[in-house]
Amino acid sequence: MNKSTARWLILGLLVLWLFFVLGSFFAVQKPFAAENVVAVGRTLLDLLVAIWLCAISLGLGAWLLNLLSRDGLDLDEIVILGTGLGFGLFGLFVFGLGMVGLFHPLVAYTVTVALSLAAAPQLWRLFRRSRIWQFIDPPPRLVVIYLTTIGLLALSVALLPPTDWDGLFYHLTAPKRYLEAGRIVSGIDVPHFSFPSLMEMLFAWAMLLRGDIAAKLLHFSFVLLLTGLVYMTARRFLGPKSAWPAVVILASMPMLGTLAGWAYNDLALAFYQLASLYAVLCFLQLAKSGQRSAVSGRQLSIIALSAIFAGLAMGLKYTSFVTPVVVGLLLLWNALPTTPYGLRPMFHALALFLLFCLIALLVASPWYLRNWFFTGNPVYPFLYGLFGGAFWDNFRAEWYAAAGTGIGWQPSTLLGLPWLLTLGVRDANYWDGRTGPLLLLFLPLVIGWTLFRRDNRPAVFNALLFYVAAHFAFWTLGVIWSKALWQSRLLLPGLVGLAPITGWVWSELPRLDTPQFSFSRFVNIAVVLTLTLTAIDVGLLTMKIDPLPYLIGQESRDSYLTRQLGAYYATMQQINTDLPPGSTIVFLWEPRSYYCQLDCRPDSILDTFPHLVDQYHTADAIAQSWHEAGVTNVLIHRNGLQFVENELPETVDTEVLSALEENYLQPVFDVAGAYQVFTFAFEEGNLLRASD
Repeated sequence: MNKSTARWLILGLLVLWLFFVLGSFFAVQKPFAAENVVAVGRTLLDLLVAIWLCAISLGLGAWLLNLLSRDGLDLDEIVILGTGLGFGLFGLFVFGLGMVGLFHPLVAYTVTVALSLAAAPQLWRLFRRSRIWQFIDPPPRLVVIYLTTIGLLALSVALLPPTDWDGLFYHLTAPKRYLEAGRIVSGIDVPHFSFPSLMEMLFAWAMLLRGDIAAKLLHFSFVLLLTGLVYMTARRFLGPKSAWPAVVILASMPMLGTLAGWAYNDLALAFYQLASLYAVLCFLQLAKSGQRSAVSGRQLSIIALSAIFAGLAMGLKYTSFVTPVVVGLLLLWNALPTTPYGLRPMFHALALFLLFCLIALLVASPWYLRNWFFTGNPVYPFLYGLFGGAFWDNFRAEWYAAAGTGIGWQPSTLLGLPWLLTLGVRDANYWDGRTGPLLLLFLPLVIGWTLFRRDNRPAVFNALLFYVAAHFAFWTLGVIWSKALWQSRLLLPGLVGLAPITGWVWSELPRLDTPQFSFSRFVNIAVVLTLTLTAIDVGLLTMKIDPLPYLIGQESRDSYLTRQLGAYYATMQQINTDLPPGSTIVFLWEPRSYYCQLDCRPDSILDTFPHLVDQYHTADAIAQSWHEAGVTNVLIHRNGLQFVENELPETVDTEVLSALEENYLQPVFDVAGAYQVFTFAFEEGNLLRASD
């Protein structure tokens, strides 16, 4: 044996020894268990499905953007606007599939693969273009640290099973019902199922492919898109110096990270509304750059793009109508002086406005046509007096509106709204409405620049202010009218629009510095302190949720949900296991039914019992109606009942409730005194008492 062969033999034996020692050691002293591997793999699959759908959306959106803009957009605009646009197209396509009864896993995988192949050429072109794209404005190191920290904290929550209220109430429950039926169905007495449902369609598709965590991650993706859009808005229209300050202002709002971890639609709504404004601002920028003699094809394409985004926003919430109104008025106002006065320029301006409105309404129309077909009311359950609607009547309309319960026209309260909004002391939902202090901190400066520094303001400053003011005015009218509308979350589109303005004002603060005192540096210190405390606050809240045990497989899904939802989830589990198949359970004072696997009928607006009393007056008549509806069980949420009795005691007829419990409801089980489930016992002409 020569030396070379011997050397290779020795090296081979050493390598085998290495594998033997490490393999035998870790086989005995395992660093992780099989459940850890399964948990990590599960999390990666959720992420991969969400990324897969994002990539398809980017490809589809980039294709449509190329048709509209003819390669007139930068790479970051294509990625941000294109992904959002693709999500909108995807959601409308899923809606069409659901309407014709194609909600099946095989169809979902087949269609997704086909869309992947269709999107691949656009994705390849973007990849090749990205190789020569340079990031010319890198963020400061502290900004990177802050954004990374809160982003990872929000992502860790987004990767958990859903526990958020509206997700369990309707954002995930409606898709679940549709998937169980294999199609979009009507005849379900949950008014929120009739709200515009673009995001619910995306949730449904992710649930078909993977599950509810992948669905949640789609909403998380919109926080990334929204952050990018705020950055682009500030950089393009207010100057590069204001871009990262605008992002910091946006990211300083704790509600942003909270919503990113939930299966809601607010981040998508804020994105589409700002995207519609962004496109119109691009049109105004082109119009003021010398192209005023006639509207070019590119300008018409930009108007169409703005209208598409406005229509997609109208596919998320009824309240989104503020944006098409504001954007349409901006378009009309700025189109009027583009040519000499006369009938022709007036007709020209009106034509642009009507084109915008027509496209926006066309894109939004599927949801309103669905409602008209299913309920007879295109904006169900609203405008009942005009359109009527299934399952609805004057009692429910008045109950839901809660008119006259708001703050009213109190001047002191109205003047203090920004302060009350920031403190969150009156918010109906505290955790998802925290705005943070920076917007209020900069508010006097924004007002000061608006009133007294008009000479050096960017051209679109007034348009942005108009957008923000309109949203704030609409939200204010809501809180004046009804206490149920005091939700800072509903003002998110306006707060997002305020972020670029505040970022620009922040970048202009060195103008106020003097040799004796640097005001801008003082503000910067305050901002850094605020961000530090915000990051600590968000971190502590995330630690309270404690996502790590579930993510690494030390905690099962059921254990995590029981830990987070307590008696509610335990009750749903017991309903699923203890009640026979075919049971129909009426919920009283509990709107959430996502984890119920039987025919559970939630108390969607906490009006089920008062409405029954209003309709039938007596326990016997209510029992008769339940019998005719096939009800087998009743769930009473005692904590929910106590909440209603504290807030609106006159709405609970305790005598009728006691008579129902005594004569028709036989206890099945009780969970921690919070939830009680009964068997509904009824015989014609013979009242069965629980004592029997």
